[in-house]
Parts: sequence; C-alpha cells; structure tokens
Amino acid sequence: MRITQTHRAIILSGVSEYIGDSVETHVFGSRLDDSKRGGGADLLLISQTAIPPQPRAELKQVLEEYLKMPVEIVTYVSTEKPSPTQARVLAEARPIG
Repeated sequence: MRITQTHRAIILSGVSEYIGDSVETHVFGSRLDDSKRGGGADLLLISQTAIPPQPRAELKQVLEEYLKMPVEIVTYVSTEKPSPTQARVLAEARPIG
C-alpha cells in the first residue's frame, strides 16, 4: 500500500476531526498497487449512518491541502445495500487504521 505513515496519520486525524471516530477508513484504487506511481488518495469511509455532504467536502479540501494530492472520498452506510460503485470499492478496499 502506497500510503506513508505521515499520510496515514493525516488521513485518520482528518476523518476523526471532520467525520467522527466511529468511521472505518479504507484505501482503494492505485494506492494499493506498490508498482504504480503517482495518483491520488482514494478513500472509502464506512459508517453506521449517512455522512452529510458538508463535512465530507471539508475533509476532502483539508486532505488535498495537506497531502498535496487529489482525494476521492466514497462513503458507504454499512446497514444499506451498496450501489454498484460502492460494491466495487468495498471489494478492493483495504483498511488503513
């Protein structure tokens, strides 16, 4: 997984501050492939209840500023049936903390 310890700490701190401590944070996409270079941070946030758009947008903005890379955030409420996109992301995502 191409997420440094510093990036991991920034991501987990941001999620905790803007979304809350009860959210599971996962990485998906190109950051899972150690042979690739570049790319943004693709994050999956799994929660018990829906994450409102405003805190999610604020988290994205802060993470992009601190990580110096594009950030994509996909959310999933664990008690609901996943959409096709969520199902694909759930199948490949790996927890970071």
